Amino acid sequence: MTLGSILFITRNYPPKVGGLENYSFNLIKTFASSMTTHKITLSKSKNHLLWFLPYSLFKALLIIRKFSVSNVHLCDGLLAPVGLLLKSLTGKAVTITVTGLDITYGNSLYQKIIPWSIEKLDRIVCISQSTRQELLKRACILPDNCVVIPVGIILDEMYLPQKKPELLRELEALTHLTLSNRKILFTLGRLVRRKGVAWYVGHVMPKLPEEYVYVVAGDGPERDRIEKLIRRHQLEKRVFILGEISSETRNLIYNLADIFLMPNITVPNDVEGFGIVAIEAGSCGLPVVAANIQGIRDAVIDGKTGFLIGEGDVEGFLERIQKMPLGKEDVRVAVNETFAWSKIYGDYRRFLFS
Repeated sequence: MTLGSILFITRNYPPKVGGLENYSFNLIKTFASSMTTHKITLSKSKNHLLWFLPYSLFKALLIIRKFSVSNVHLCDGLLAPVGLLLKSLTGKAVTITVTGLDITYGNSLYQKIIPWSIEKLDRIVCISQSTRQELLKRACILPDNCVVIPVGIILDEMYLPQKKPELLRELEALTHLTLSNRKILFTLGRLVRRKGVAWYVGHVMPKLPEEYVYVVAGDGPERDRIEKLIRRHQLEKRVFILGEISSETRNLIYNLADIFLMPNITVPNDVEGFGIVAIEAGSCGLPVVAANIQGIRDAVIDGKTGFLIGEGDVEGFLERIQKMPLGKEDVRVAVNETFAWSKIYGDYRRFLFS
């Protein structure tokens, strides 16, 4: 493909908060530091998709007409029909990143339209091997036109060099928790069934020694169920649900906790496309203990940035949590070497423009 400028279209962009928003923002920012870049973004909820899809089409046509755009890149699979129309109307190369739920969403009409549209685009990036396998089940795509490039991390963006006692005092003041002489386990994410928090609270946490506390940041439909399990197992002094937290508090816990947990479980049509929180945690030196399923396998380097445990393996989680041999600095180095956005950008640029 001839190297010109690139136009990005995304429906997930800050100030909305989430993994896909961070991915879109950092991908576009990294490209913009090295080449002429244009963007069309949605920073509001999915309720605004009805107007954003036609708007993005007409706005893209104007940008392509006005500027020397050689490539249009879509930041998730739902935008594929817009990309297909742009490809037909302009003849420009249109590429796409597929993230997971955007290909497994269970609606039958969606499954007829989106995979069919994706397979007609020029090149496809999947953020994990699991996502690529799900896509290839649904669409006829040449293997060379579909590669895996993971999500990246901005080096030291979340890392805090302060000593642990300083961080501990700050977190205790923010959360009103007593954390001295405790082992802190941490999970961050929307409280939905696939995250496995309810399973972990009910099956693993009661079997850990009293010194272990579990801090959960996030909210969602599973919260009531998790709170009932906390009361049933008398874990009120050891499991804390903080709800939504600020980025400052998130970074504080990433740097203070002892282990990051991803006890995910398999839920039909609701996959973990990658697990960006695993590399965010690792970039702060926080080792991960995670279920060995779906895109998590690409986000955790087993034995280097954490450990992958069989789904639902209570004893496996217990053993690895209590015997964590990885040092924080070794975890940081491994994550930064593998997932730095500078490396991810190079992989994207070679694939999209070769």
